[in-house]
Amino acid sequence: MTVPAEPRWDRSTIALLGGNLAGATAVAALVTALGKLVYDISGRELDLGLLGLAEFAPAALLVLVTGSVADRFDRRRVAALATLGEGCAALLMLGYVHGTPTAVGPLFGLAALLGTARAFVAPSARSLPADIVAAEHLPWVTARWAITFQVSMIAGPVLAGSLYAVSPRAPFVAAAVLFGVAALGFSLVPRPAADVRVAAPALAPAAGRLHQALEGLRFVRHQPILLGAISLDLFAVLFGGAVALLPAIAE
Repeated sequence: MTVPAEPRWDRSTIALLGGNLAGATAVAALVTALGKLVYDISGRELDLGLLGLAEFAPAALLVLVTGSVADRFDRRRVAALATLGEGCAALLMLGYVHGTPTAVGPLFGLAALLGTARAFVAPSARSLPADIVAAEHLPWVTARWAITFQVSMIAGPVLAGSLYAVSPRAPFVAAAVLFGVAALGFSLVPRPAADVRVAAPALAPAAGRLHQALEGLRFVRHQPILLGAISLDLFAVLFGGAVALLPAIAE
């Protein structure tokens, strides 16, 4: 019996994990700075909740589309292009902040743009580990993916808070740069040597596409353990969203 080679750091894992670290740090920094900016402008706690809704709503509305896109197209390209979309949102926020904003409405629209780009990044980027390593090495990559994500969740707010104290514009500049680095990292992930996914027909009927999009929901519904784990995570994220009030609590 052939013993599989030990997992190791190579171009694929470095590019993927580096892109994940940069992109997740940028998102955490941008969301932190955006919340502080919105509260500084309006002083209303309700606006912090509306900001979170603007960031989340696109992912909920596009859930049947984004997963299908990640399955039908090159995931590296989807992740890179969507990350560039996040960078464009950060630059637009920078332009708005540069003009001494007095209204939060445009920021809600830009937050929705950021949420739309994030909705496409998530399924494509999270599926890339399974494309670049053999099945027996997937736990090794997944563990390091989780570590980079947790590091970014700490580093992002620290970076945003430190830069915001210097200038309200600085976090948006840093986020745009990090998004560029993340997009470069995803684009440098090599194409899988043997892509086992079956390509969908280029002109599949709309009913067929909807069936493919709903297939994941059917699978989860028939897996009690998976459904329970996902439901628990959703409730944890829901109640953990109280951290969105931190700008008001800090004041």
